Amino acid sequence: MGNVLLTLAVGVVFGYIFLKLKVPGGLIVGAIIGVAALNIGFEAASFPGIARTVAQITAGAFIGCSVSKADMKNLPRIVKPLAILITGYLVLNLAAGFLLYGISQMDLLTSLMCCVPGGMSDMPIIAADLGAKVPYVAVLQFVRMAVGVGCFPLIIAKVAKTRETTVVPASPVPPAAAAAPVEKAKAPAQDKGPGVILLTVVVGSVFGFLGKETGIPAGTILFSTVSVLIFKLVWGRAFIPRWLKMVAQVLTGCYIGCCFGRQELADLRFLIVPAIVLLLIYLANCFFMGWLLPRVTHLNLAEAMLIATPAGASDMALISSDVGVDSPDVCFIQILRMIIVVVFFPNIVNLVVHLFG
Repeated sequence: MGNVLLTLAVGVVFGYIFLKLKVPGGLIVGAIIGVAALNIGFEAASFPGIARTVAQITAGAFIGCSVSKADMKNLPRIVKPLAILITGYLVLNLAAGFLLYGISQMDLLTSLMCCVPGGMSDMPIIAADLGAKVPYVAVLQFVRMAVGVGCFPLIIAKVAKTRETTVVPASPVPPAAAAAPVEKAKAPAQDKGPGVILLTVVVGSVFGFLGKETGIPAGTILFSTVSVLIFKLVWGRAFIPRWLKMVAQVLTGCYIGCCFGRQELADLRFLIVPAIVLLLIYLANCFFMGWLLPRVTHLNLAEAMLIATPAGASDMALISSDVGVDSPDVCFIQILRMIIVVVFFPNIVNLVVHLFG
């Protein structure tokens, strides 16, 4: 118990430090680094497996809460670009995974999970469920997220400025869609009260543990996400406070940090080339979507490149305005991309590994 408490304390302290330093994914990254250092230097890190389940349930519930009935009214408008984006990401995921498998020392499952464009806090935990090498997945997922947040927006802004002499206009948005963010901002206090939070946690937990017992790959987060999403759309209210997600991120970071030993640290040098290759593939996909989507959908260049940026949905909400785009389509597509990727891609990866591994 002493080592578990020490591990948690180190994770909290380092997570808080990295959060204050504004490192992308600071809580989880700081917790990983702090606990990994504890484990590598003193072999004193220890964390129970139940923390992994709790983190997945919380993450799934948080994702499930991210879509509202107002958002669904705008769904017909973005079905086509979303379908093209998801298809492209799936092809990219599989192609890049097999490429990394061929040029690195990683096994096929780990290579494919490194390429899944999901969340930094979700993919390593799901990778652990599937049996992939968690440290490698965590490192390459962090690189994807950090570059996606730090570099891709600068590239998109430069490209948009070069190709369009004026500031990129937001695509026309129906009045109902334009009003959706305002509806969220003015949600009644009771929609986020203790009772709503408790019910959301209960629904996510019951179905999350049920999903774990089914043995379905990534069943915990899959069942938690889908159950809370349905619960919110049917009842109209579901909420997970941000602080609870932050707790889950620290728990995830502590668990992943415990997976880092001296051998894993030494092996990180073999991830340099895979990381560069993966980023180049994501960048090429971003430019390809920027070329394709404006020709077949209502999205303009900047919007198309933004939805193809491998960063988080919450990051895109802030980044899009910096690039001169103020369209709810970008944020909504990113949210649905995250849900679809987290729910379906790990199972597709697992199937591919069983067929070709």
